[in-house]
Amino acid sequence: MFSKNNKKMIAERSAERTLKYGLVKLNVGLASVLLATGLTFAGGQAASADTVTTSTEAQTTEVAPGQNDAATSTTETTNKADAATQTENQGLTKESATESLKDAKATQDKAQGEVTEATKNVEDATTVRNDAKDVEASAQKDLDASLQAKKDIPAATDKVKEDSAALDNARDDVDKAQDNTEVAREAENTAVVNENVAQEKVNAQQKTVDDLKPAADQATAAQNTAKAADDIVSDQAAIQKDTEDEANLQQVVKEAQTTVNNLVETARQAAETETQAVDALKKAKEAEASAQTNVDAAQTALKDATAQAEKDKAALEEAQKAGDAARATVKGWEDKIAQWQQFLVDEKDTSSSEHLNNLKKGIAAMKVRLGQAQDAVAEAQKAIDSVLDVYGASRAKQTKAEETLTKANAALAVAKMLTAAAQTKEKAAAKSNAEAQAALEAGKVALEKSQAELANVQDKLAADKDKLVADQAKYNDLKSQNNFADDEDVAEAQAAVDEAQAAVDKVQPNVDKANHAVHAQEKVVKAAQAAVDEAQANLDAVSEKLAQWKQALVDEKDTATSYHLDNLKKGIKALTIRQGQAQDALKAAQENLANEQAKLAKFQAVQAKNQAALDSANEALTNAKNTLADTEKKNADFKDALANTQAIKDYEAASTTLAEYQKELASAQEAVAKAEAAFNEAQQKEDAAKAAYETAKETYLTDKAKLQDLEALAAKEDEYVVAFEQASDKLNEAQAALDEAQKALQDKNASLSVANGEVKYWEGVLAALETKTPSKDAETQTPDTDKPGEGAKGNETPETNKPGEGAETQTPETDKPGEGAKGNETPETDKPGEGAKGNETSETNKPGEGAKGNETPAKTANEDKVVVNDVKKVATTPEKKVEVKTIAKKAEAPKADAKAATLPQMGEKDNNEAAVVGLGLAGVAGTLGLGVLNKKRS
Repeated sequence: MFSKNNKKMIAERSAERTLKYGLVKLNVGLASVLLATGLTFAGGQAASADTVTTSTEAQTTEVAPGQNDAATSTTETTNKADAATQTENQGLTKESATESLKDAKATQDKAQGEVTEATKNVEDATTVRNDAKDVEASAQKDLDASLQAKKDIPAATDKVKEDSAALDNARDDVDKAQDNTEVAREAENTAVVNENVAQEKVNAQQKTVDDLKPAADQATAAQNTAKAADDIVSDQAAIQKDTEDEANLQQVVKEAQTTVNNLVETARQAAETETQAVDALKKAKEAEASAQTNVDAAQTALKDATAQAEKDKAALEEAQKAGDAARATVKGWEDKIAQWQQFLVDEKDTSSSEHLNNLKKGIAAMKVRLGQAQDAVAEAQKAIDSVLDVYGASRAKQTKAEETLTKANAALAVAKMLTAAAQTKEKAAAKSNAEAQAALEAGKVALEKSQAELANVQDKLAADKDKLVADQAKYNDLKSQNNFADDEDVAEAQAAVDEAQAAVDKVQPNVDKANHAVHAQEKVVKAAQAAVDEAQANLDAVSEKLAQWKQALVDEKDTATSYHLDNLKKGIKALTIRQGQAQDALKAAQENLANEQAKLAKFQAVQAKNQAALDSANEALTNAKNTLADTEKKNADFKDALANTQAIKDYEAASTTLAEYQKELASAQEAVAKAEAAFNEAQQKEDAAKAAYETAKETYLTDKAKLQDLEALAAKEDEYVVAFEQASDKLNEAQAALDEAQKALQDKNASLSVANGEVKYWEGVLAALETKTPSKDAETQTPDTDKPGEGAKGNETPETNKPGEGAETQTPETDKPGEGAKGNETPETDKPGEGAKGNETSETNKPGEGAKGNETPAKTANEDKVVVNDVKKVATTPEKKVEVKTIAKKAEAPKADAKAATLPQMGEKDNNEAAVVGLGLAGVAGTLGLGVLNKKRS
């Protein structure tokens, strides 16, 4: 972690990273691989000048996923390094290398096409093989079925024989069942005849009972109605007694209620006195509790104030310590700046300008830190002043809390004295209230007892009334259901007739009076209508004459004299006045007619109302007379039915005989049911026997068909054997074709790998020609290093920017100057000095002397897959080990120009030894790539 203000670290972390690699210690396995590779190249055949032999040796090694990138990177790096070395030795041109790369890519494309075609051939062969496999499986299945059928034939034959015997037995069972069914049918027919005879007797007796039933029902209903009338009389007597008892008990309850009311008042006064005493005690306790609460609050406040004062005191001490630390930091940065300024003075004439600039930058950075530390001192002083003020306020609160606690304790003592006095008064009031409450409870008990007795009497009275209502309803229902009427009903009907007759007699005079008024008003209306007709005729005559005079004035306007025209105008004026008078007379006549017609309408309404009332009264009278006649008939029927007791006896005797006949009928029906059940059972057995016969027949036919199928299937054994042998031959042929296609695909993949290696080789040659530098001292230094120093060799990243000699790193965090820092150093050390040596990675930012050789970043593995020379392999072990094929190859080289230096593989006899040595070194370098780890980032 580092501060967000550390701009140097932020710049270093966000800069582009350059990957570097180092070699780790070789283990026994790697040494074995190295020795084998060396022997392989030492014993290899040198290439001739005219022919190029390309040999491919695949070496399979299981490595952990972390080593895949290193192995791949080292192989490619070795190719490029070898290509660069040979390019320098042979003097190849960029054009010749480009042409060779073009040929290598053409070979690569051709090999890729052959791999694609071989892959398709493998897929086609796989499809053919799978189809042949399915055909063989089907033939095997048919053959197995045929052999199994041959084994199953004896058992199937025995089963068919058993089915034949079972079929014969089932046919015998059907014959027996049919005989039993016929016997059951005859028994059922006999039982049905007996049932019909019994049914006829029951029907005849039922008719007799039905004939006697109306008279018996009528007599029974009359007796029930008379009994209901007696119940009503009994109910009325019980109600009378209950009413008298209720009045007596109400007086008793009233007296008891008066006594209770007096006791309630006495108890109320006692309770009020007690309540006042309780309230006084409650207030005294509340005052005491409030005083106690104030004491507790004062104690809590004092405790909190004391704790806060202690806390503020500790905070003050911490703030003072922080101020001392900040001042010590300022002193440290001042001393460090003075030290670095002294370094700047001492090394002014001996160190490089870049080193001096770096010292100046460090001093400037430390001055910034000094300013920050001084600001921290000021902030710390402000914090001390603030905490000091807070501490003073806390001490003042503590003193005030102590005074408040003293006052609260005094108030609590007074409140306790008042509470004791209130408790004494409350006990005396409670005793008086208890005595009054006891007397009140005794009075309430007596009142409740009287009220309970009254309630019982009232309940009995209500029950008797309800019973009377129910008995009356029952009596009325019986009369209504049976069309009975008693003497009271007859009297009520007669009273209704008399009332209706009185209503008719009352309405009739009003009707006569209304009729007379209507006739008189009709004459008045007729006279008013004649006056209107006369006024209308007069208006029409005047209007016609006025129109004629107006037309004459128009016609004679130009021919008549002015005197004549003036006379016409005067006449028109007079006629106009007469027309207005005629209109007024017509209007008055019409209004008079309307008034008289309205009066006539009122008279007619009264006439209609009175007539309707008369009609209603006559209708009511007619209905009342009809009701009276009907009631008198019902009363006569009731009395006759009540006297007819013989009808009930005859009906009961006939009903008894009918019950005996019905028992005989039930016995006959039960016999029929049993006969039917026996017949149904026999029929079911017959059906079951027939079904069993059909089942046995079906089983026999099915098993016989199965036997025939087994025999037919067994007969095809030889045919299935031949088909299976043919299918097996085709499967073997298809498998052989698939193996051949897979072998061809492997060969094509190997050729593609060789072609890929050729392309990589010539790409390395071309890259070496493009990046070749004129100075040997610079070797492989990257263009962005910008790292001053002496003797810095090898790859260096642009992020170092470290002043001093030997490319060492300095940052203003540690600020520990010194000399002779060697080995690995991290960005945090920042110790200026000389002579830093050894390989350094981008994360430590430690350049060293003599770091020689190109180092290239390894390829990144994609999860469980790695790519080496464009060949992908998938991990097959839980440890995610992968199979890596390292292909060492002797690439085809173009013919060099006659003037250029020849490469070792061009075939000159003098260079054969050099060729063997160069190829061996390339193999060794490729093998060393397997040990490349410690990938570090800058």
